[in-house]
This record gives sequence, C-alpha cells and structure tokens, in this order.
Amino acid sequence: MSKKRKILVGMSGGIDSSVAVYLLREAGYRVVGLTLRLADPYLDDHSKQYKVIERAAKVCEQFGIEHIVADYTEKFRSCVVDKFADAYFSGITPNPCIECNRFLKWDALLGIADQHDIPLVATGHYARIGKEGRTFRLLKGRDALKDQSYFLWRLQQEQLARTVFPLGEMHKKEVIALASGLGLPQSGQAESQDICYIQDNDYKTFLATHYPERVRDIGPGKFIDRQGKVLGEHEGYYRYTVGQRKGLGVAAGEPLYVLEIQPENNTVILGNRMDTEDLGCTIGDVNWMLASPPGEMFDAGVKVRYRGKIVDCRIEPLTNGHYHILFREVLHSVTPGQSAVFYDHDMVIGGGIILGKESK
Repeated sequence: MSKKRKILVGMSGGIDSSVAVYLLREAGYRVVGLTLRLADPYLDDHSKQYKVIERAAKVCEQFGIEHIVADYTEKFRSCVVDKFADAYFSGITPNPCIECNRFLKWDALLGIADQHDIPLVATGHYARIGKEGRTFRLLKGRDALKDQSYFLWRLQQEQLARTVFPLGEMHKKEVIALASGLGLPQSGQAESQDICYIQDNDYKTFLATHYPERVRDIGPGKFIDRQGKVLGEHEGYYRYTVGQRKGLGVAAGEPLYVLEIQPENNTVILGNRMDTEDLGCTIGDVNWMLASPPGEMFDAGVKVRYRGKIVDCRIEPLTNGHYHILFREVLHSVTPGQSAVFYDHDMVIGGGIILGKESK
C-alpha cells in the first residue's frame, strides 16, 4: 500500500469496514470515513443495519478521523429497492447487493472523494485487486469462505484503479480477532443479514408493506406441474423463487421444488429434484473485465450464486450482447435474475444477469 495518501473508506459501522480503517491508518494512509444514509426508511431497531451512522461515528471517533455522512436514501430507493420490487413482480429473483454496488456505492464513494480531493477509496470487501500492464484485475479474496468478488463483477477499470481492499489478504477469523483486540464496539456483533433493508430476509412481508397495491392486484394463483396438472393454490407468484422447496404447502409423495414462475398468468410450476437439473443458461447485461470483450467461444469457470461452487463452462456469444453458457456439469435451480460470474482461476473476468435456463 502507498504511504501518506489520503483515502476515503466506506463505513457501515460493522467489523469489516472498521478493521479496514485501522489497517489503512497503520499502512500510513490519511483516512476519512464515509457513511451513506441508505435504508433508513425501511429499518427498525430489530435490524442489524439499524443505527449504522451512529456506530460508524463511534469508530471514527475512536480512531480520531473525520467522518462524512451523505444522504442517498432517494437514490437507494429508486436504484435498489424499487428495482428489487420490480424484479419480484416480474417473476425473477434479483441480487440487490450487486445492483447497489453498480448504481450507488462506488459512484457515491468516488464522487464524494472527488469533492474532497481524495484520490483513493476503500471498502471492507473480501476481494483483491491486481494489475497486468495497464489493466487492473479483480481477484478473489484469500478467505474462500468470505470471498466477495462475486458481488463486484460490475466494477469498471476506472473504479478498480482507485479502489483498495485492505481485507483481501485476510481471513475472517483474523479480522474478528483484530477487532476484539482493538476493543471495537462491533467486535461481538453478528454478521449483517444478506439484504440490509429487509428484516429477517422476509421479502414477502416487505413487498406487502411497501407495495400493497401491486400485491393486491396479483391475488391467488395455481401451482401446476410441467404437464399442466393443478397441484394446489398459492397466494401470489411473487412469494416464490426458483429452486424453493420449503413453504409451498403442497402435499405430495416426494419433495417439490419451484421450477418456473409465470407472472403473466400467476402460475408457479413445480417439479421434483431431478426436474431442477440445468445444463446451461443465457445471460445478458454483461460486463467483461478483460482488455476487450470476447468475440468467440471460450472456456472459463462460472458461479451462478454467491454460495455456489465454481464449475467449468463454455461461453458462446449470441446476438444483442447476450451469451449462452453451457455447464460442464449439471447444476440445480439456476435462477433468472441472479448473476453468473466468470473466473479464470482467482481472477474475475466478467459476469452477467441470468435471463433463462436450459433444463434437461
């Protein structure tokens, strides 16, 4: 890390960003903290994201650094929360963390850094940045269990060039031990929930609370199998995601899974475990982290969900910027709306949004 350069650190008030501040100060940076006011209209005192500004302010006070607070609640609503709702009401399953990084966090970090003549920004993500010639590379974090490169595939070269990931070479247990030794107020706190603005990840209640008219317009619908046989009724297609097994309320001789969601007729298609096997998928909205986008078929590794494994695949360019992905092994419940992220060993080479899947 460079010495005595000013750096703006995105702070959530949690362990990771707090330890990032400490590491950067120890490395000789002049650190400024930034906390974005994002999800406040959706939070209550039961949320792990509640009072993030107050918690971050305490850390900044402990380390004696400046703390900037910026209100991005309106942009968060329009760019993240509304898009999240639109996706569910369209029958797909979004990943709001990726969209938040895309539309909001890095734009805010770099924009505010420019306002204060700060050349670099940092976050507490478990990822690394390398460089080959003039090209910056996004790399997996050293801790395979915490690696967050999957969420960062939309970053552009100009963003990578100004970003530092202080935790990229560390394991989570080392970060926790360091936080405890420093006496950080969050050192005994649980991990943040997956979706920061939804309590207990209960998206059904969230949608019904914040988009009641859209929910009322949907009404009850049917569960059917692939042959069109009615298996039962449900309270609205938006309550289900591809691959879901629990909470269906359908009696059958074997476990059933959601195979497909058809919002146009409020229908959810169910099948058995074998029916969830997928051979490939089509992706769009692609971002390549290569020197130039691939123009022909090539092989890589792909991950189709954050906690999934990387499997070998073949990537074939189609028209309109879409690509067909052929998996080298069968995957289960590939989900439209989620991200397919491509790897060359530890390096992220690109990613895209899953549009459809190819079943057996």
